[in-house]
Amino acid sequence: MACIAVVAAVAAPATAHAGENGTTTVNGLPDVDRARAAYDRGVRANAAGDYANAARAFAEADALAPQPASLEAALESAMKADDALLGAELVDRADGRAPDAGLRLTLEAARKRFAKRTGKIKIDCHGEARCLAAVDGAAADARKPIYVAAGPHAVVVQRGEERIERLVEVKADVIVVVSTVTIARAGTALPPPSSGPSSGPQPATSPTPPTPPNEEAHGIPRGWFFVGLGLTAVVGGVTVVSGLDAVSKHDRFKTGNCASGGTGELPVDCGEMSDAGKRAQTRTNVLVGATAVLAVTTAAIGIFAVRWRNGTQARLTFGTSHASATAGLEVVTP
Repeated sequence: MACIAVVAAVAAPATAHAGENGTTTVNGLPDVDRARAAYDRGVRANAAGDYANAARAFAEADALAPQPASLEAALESAMKADDALLGAELVDRADGRAPDAGLRLTLEAARKRFAKRTGKIKIDCHGEARCLAAVDGAAADARKPIYVAAGPHAVVVQRGEERIERLVEVKADVIVVVSTVTIARAGTALPPPSSGPSSGPQPATSPTPPTPPNEEAHGIPRGWFFVGLGLTAVVGGVTVVSGLDAVSKHDRFKTGNCASGGTGELPVDCGEMSDAGKRAQTRTNVLVGATAVLAVTTAAIGIFAVRWRNGTQARLTFGTSHASATAGLEVVTP
C-alpha cells in the first residue's frame, strides 16, 4: 500500500502546460508521467534486490518531479547498495527542502553512512560552451559538480580545441576546482604600447630575451625527483631478484617432496625449506610495497613539488589494452 500511495503522490493532479521544448510539464516541472515510470522501475528493482538500479531510478523520479517519498526511497536504496557517490549527491539535493519526518530520519542515517567518503570536482570552463570532461576515464558532466570518492583522480577536460589534463587529490567533503585557463609560455612577447604618431624612422631593436624562471622560487630542486626515480629503480630491481628467489625456494620445496600430496618419505629439511620460503615471500611483499610507495612519492614530487624550467613538466600517462591497464610517469620537454 505504501508504494501505491507514493506513486499517487508523484502523479497527483496539477496544472499542466506545454514547456518550451514541447514536452508536457506540470507546475513548471518535467513530465510527471516520466517520473512515475522511473519510480515504478525503482519499485521493481528494489523488489528484485537490485538496490543500485533502484536507487538510480528513484533518484531520476525525484529529479523529474521532486517528492519526499521519491528522495527517501532513493536514499534508502543507495544505503543498501552502499553507493556513496549517489548517496552524497542525494543528501546535497535535499538542502533547501522541507523534509517530512520519514525523510528527515533517512537523511540523518545517510549523512552518517556516507560521511568522509566523497568529495567533488568542479570544472571551471570560463564560459566556453564546448567543454567536455572525463574523470578516471569515465565521461562526466562538466556543467555541475562531479561526485568522486576521496583520493587521487585523473581529470581530462576538452575546452574548445584545447585539451587539459590534471591529476588532482580530492579530500573528503572538499570541492576541488579544475581551471581550464592556461598561462602563456615564456618567450611570448606582446607588442609595446604606442605613444603616438612616429616622427621618423625608429632605430631597430632586438627583443630582450625573457628571464628564465627560477626553478627553486616556488618549488624544490628537480634533483630530488631524479633521486626518487633512481631509488625506485634500485628497489624495484631488488624486488625482482627477491621475487625470483622466492619462486626458486617454492620450486625446491615442491620438487623436494615436501608439498602436501607428495609420495614417499618426507626429507628431514622440509621445515627449514618451508621457513626459508615464507621469509623470502614476506621479504618480497615488503619490497613490493616499498617500490609502490617510492613510485607514488616520486610521481607526486615531479608533478606537484618541482618547479620545472622552460616548459618541462612531469605527467602521468595511462594506457589500456584488451587484457591490461598500465600507468607510467614521464618527463616531457618542449
